[in-house]
This record gives sequence, C-alpha cells and structure tokens, in this order.
Amino acid sequence: MEYYELYNKLKKIFDIQRNTEVPELGIRILHNNFFSEGAKHYLPGSPHLFCQEHNLAFSSQLNDAQDDLHWADYDVDCNIHFQYHIVQPLNTEKSDGVIIVFHGLNEKKWDKYLPWAYGLATQTGKAIVLFPIAFHMNRAPERWSSRQEMYAIAQKRMNEFPDNSETSYVNAATSTRLDAFPQRLFWSGLQTYNDIVQFITDLKAGTFPTITPTATVDLFGYSIGSFLSVILMMANPKGYFANAKLFCFCGGMTIDRMFPISKYIMDGRAAITMQKTFAELLSTNFKNDDRLRHYQDSELHFDEGWFKTMLRYNYYQKEREQRFLQLENQIKALVLEKDEVTPPIEALNTLKGGYRNINIEVQIDDYDYPYTHINPFALTTKNAPQVTEAFNRFITSAAAFYNC
Repeated sequence: MEYYELYNKLKKIFDIQRNTEVPELGIRILHNNFFSEGAKHYLPGSPHLFCQEHNLAFSSQLNDAQDDLHWADYDVDCNIHFQYHIVQPLNTEKSDGVIIVFHGLNEKKWDKYLPWAYGLATQTGKAIVLFPIAFHMNRAPERWSSRQEMYAIAQKRMNEFPDNSETSYVNAATSTRLDAFPQRLFWSGLQTYNDIVQFITDLKAGTFPTITPTATVDLFGYSIGSFLSVILMMANPKGYFANAKLFCFCGGMTIDRMFPISKYIMDGRAAITMQKTFAELLSTNFKNDDRLRHYQDSELHFDEGWFKTMLRYNYYQKEREQRFLQLENQIKALVLEKDEVTPPIEALNTLKGGYRNINIEVQIDDYDYPYTHINPFALTTKNAPQVTEAFNRFITSAAAFYNC
C-alpha cells in the first residue's frame, strides 16, 4: 500500500464519535475525553491565576491578552474539555508501552499524523497517544478555522501592517493571538505540560483498560511539538520521564532558530513580535512580567524554568547543554535537508552543542521528491513509491530508536 493510500484509508476511518477496530491494518483507534485541571491556574483571563506551590495569586492578565478574536483564553471551553486519541495494535490486549505524539504549530486536524501513529504502533507494539497541544486541533474553536471569519481578520492585519508577510486566513488566528500576547506560547505550553503530567498520573492509577499502569512512556515531537517534548524531558516532572525516549522529527532546536513565517503557520509580524518579546524578557530577567518571572525563577520552579533555556540559543546555553549531556542516550532527531522552517544545522547546534560534544544522534535525511516542512510526505500519486519509501525510512528510524 502506498503512503497516500494509507493516508486516505485512515482519514476515512477516523471518526471521533466512535472507537474503531481496523482488522485489515491490525489496529484499533480509541477516543478519550479529558478535562484540563490546571487551566484555571495558568490561562490569561482566568480569575483564579494562582501558584499553588507558593500560595501566590496573580491578576487575570485579561488586558494584556486583548486581541481581535475577542475571546479570553480561559473562556475557550474546548481547550479545557477535549478529546485525545489512541492508536494501538489489535493483537495487544493491554499495551505495556506508550508514545505520546505532539504535533506542529497552528494545526487543526490529525489527518497527517494518522499514518505516523499507525506506523509507530505496528512497528513498536506500543499505544500511540495523539495528544493536542493547548489551542490546537480540537482544542481550538471552529471559528478559528472558518475561512470567512479568518479571512476578515487576515485582511485587517494586511491593512494595518502593510509590510507584513505571509498573511492568510489559515494562520490569522495564531498570528493574531501571538502578536497580541507572545507569552501565550508559555502559558499554553505550561497548560499542556500539566495536562501530560495529569494524563500519566491517570495512566499509573490504572485508568485505561487497554494500557497497563506500569507502561513505559516515551515522547514523539514534530516541529513545535519537539520544543514542548524537549522541555518535558529536561524538566522530568514527578520523575515520569527519567527513562523516557524522545524522537524529534523536523525539530529539536531553540525557538529562535526556527523560522515559522508561513501562510500555514504564522505571519511575519507575529513571528518578529514573538522573537522580540522573548529577547527583551530574557535580557531583563522577565522584569516586565511578574507572573512569568515567578515561573521562570529556577529556584522557585526548577522544572518549569527549563522553558527559558529553549527560547534563544545564546541564552542559558551552558545550562541547556549540561542537561542534554545527561539526556544524550534518550533523545534522537531526524531532520530534513531541505526543511526551511527547522533547518538541520540548528538541530545540530542545539542538540549536539556548540562544540559538538553531546552524543545525541541527529540524523539528516533528504527525500528524492519535492517536500516541505509542512508536508514531508506528499499525497500525490506522482512519486508515490518514493514517498512510501521515505515514510518507511522515517518510521524504521523512529521504531528502532524506541525498541533498542
């Protein structure tokens, strides 16, 4: 079966209204509901912004996060109550291993990841958990994907900022939100971080009938999902990732070494505002943001404080590389030679260190058909055998890493 055929079959089968067994592919697809318990403590607009660990309350930051979407983060209910999905082999009654998959920035559908989950499940025997990052996938309101509504937002951005680039209805919501309040990158990331801790805690309590409570937990990150995954590995909350493995695909670098300006990701103004804001915050030790300064104080929040080490390559480089030395047998990256969003050289710089003295494997591949960061595996009949072969190489590389 060619890759595009597998993609179309899985896309047709994937139905969030019901669990599905697919005998011809040897997998089952399950859908579980989730309630994000920590949302009220982190999201702008919440009247309960509170650090439980230090008994410290903060203002709602509602004014800081005003934007043209007119929707406070805490009021987006689908970001708090949502579904995640599990793909696992049919021949396994209870999986004794889990791989949590994190997607890229500004993505709204799981279609692209279904063949990846299928390949990982069948090659590793583990349960593959497709877990949405906050305000993405089904955690984003449908109107943020409305061509009509978002076209109007995109047009407004074009009119207000004539020098802007790559403006589109596809990236209008993400661009508007990050342009207005770049710190959302941290707060939505922290919400997701705590969601994962909550998920693993539930897993270890025996909540899932098809996964053993003692199952190993590994991570898979694509693009910005690699950024989140790396922070989870560095932080190791509750010791949950002490023995975990992380496979980064098209990612692994600090966020200033990613180049996300694209009609599919974010526009130029949003990207520049985000980079400028975090550069200013880092250079002033977050003095203009009391809440973020509190959570980035490593003496107060050692785990969460790793976020700041992945913002800019030249900041906290020593601390970051010392931590990567400790994790060098637990992380592998596969990057693509012609990827312009997450360039391979930057994965080498970040993961292997400035002096290349960190033994994290960074595999650089190149596919013999036209591909992009957004679509590494083309869905056309042209070059179908080459695409299928490239996909199989990718899955084989990841599975071998998880299985060793």
